[in-house]
Amino acid sequence: MNESTPTTQRRLTWAQPEFLILALLLAFPSTGFVQKYTGLAGVAVYVAGFIAALFLIKRFGGHAAPWLGKYFGRLTILGMAGLVVGFAVLHPLEDGRGGSGKSSDRDEGLNLAVTRMVQGLSPYYPQNSEAGPLSVLPGAAVLAAPFVVLGDSSYQNIFWLGAFLFAARHVFKDKALALILTFAPLALSPAAQFEFISGGDLLANGIYMALFLLLAIETWSAPDAPSPRRWLVCLLLGVTMASRPNFFLLTPLLAAVLYRRAGFPKAAAGITLVMVAAIGITLPFYLHDPQGFTPLLARQKLAVIDHSLPWASKAMIGMTALTGILGGVVLLRHPLRGLNQAFFRWCAWVTLCPMVCAVVSFSVIHQHLDFSFNRDRYGLMYVFFALLGWGGVLLGERRKSESLKV
Repeated sequence: MNESTPTTQRRLTWAQPEFLILALLLAFPSTGFVQKYTGLAGVAVYVAGFIAALFLIKRFGGHAAPWLGKYFGRLTILGMAGLVVGFAVLHPLEDGRGGSGKSSDRDEGLNLAVTRMVQGLSPYYPQNSEAGPLSVLPGAAVLAAPFVVLGDSSYQNIFWLGAFLFAARHVFKDKALALILTFAPLALSPAAQFEFISGGDLLANGIYMALFLLLAIETWSAPDAPSPRRWLVCLLLGVTMASRPNFFLLTPLLAAVLYRRAGFPKAAAGITLVMVAAIGITLPFYLHDPQGFTPLLARQKLAVIDHSLPWASKAMIGMTALTGILGGVVLLRHPLRGLNQAFFRWCAWVTLCPMVCAVVSFSVIHQHLDFSFNRDRYGLMYVFFALLGWGGVLLGERRKSESLKV
């Protein structure tokens, strides 16, 4: 915040809409996790504590920013080393718990999927003692493959957190803010901590989806970008989009931004190539064995809702699709200044939409506020969209980026 800003205004910064939106979005993925162990009272305390912690970061982060910037390299090494050591120590302990509901099997599922692909088999396998049905699309297995070769798909979380740190530095042109955006949410979120320690892919999935979208927009916004680079970025984005089905619903947002940045012909060509790549990597596995294409089984998680509210799952999909279309229309009319920031905000809303619908539906069914759908930590997929969209507020108005520099 500007040093000339009156003290009375400084005291009200915690109530600014953008700050509260970011705080609530970052706290939401952990609500199911917290409710499981502490009830709704614990959720209320956690959310209040989360907002307070972010407020302290916002209030005092600017004073620490020069120091964080000066020692950015050392702090980065220290932070990444801490992640490596923490994972090396805690992951075997968490993984050894085993059993349904006691330990995440997302890393084992990806390890098995990549192994089967290398053997020339479908990555989709029947449920077994090692891992439940694979819920991700083939793109997630492809992106996890290098880390499986290194020993475990879990390592991708460490890599992509490091990538996000440097991407945030590039986007906001602020080393201190990049450090805060990378490590503060992880430190404050039990859901993120558990996902990291257990080796699940939701952190990595949310990061690489955000970063490849960022790369695509940046590449297509550059008039002098070589055509081969643009096509390669679109192919990579298509593979990334084919990691989980909900990311396909971000297409209207991407189309709107590419249209504003590059014009209709280039936007149409780029979107077409992205969709061809995404469908091209997914469709063969579905056609090979439609009954064994286990990502479709993810709808079983909503079965309890459909039993009580038969229209609920279809309404969720419809609401999410409409949110994506609405976001695309808004972006078509948004000023170019701040367009990329608005794009990531809408990405967060679209990805969040089905989770909010699920929480509302469970709450209606059980007749009390129920965040149990969030126990599987799906909200982590939108967190990095939110950080790119609203993250600039965390060091106050003086250091806030007015738009993403891409």
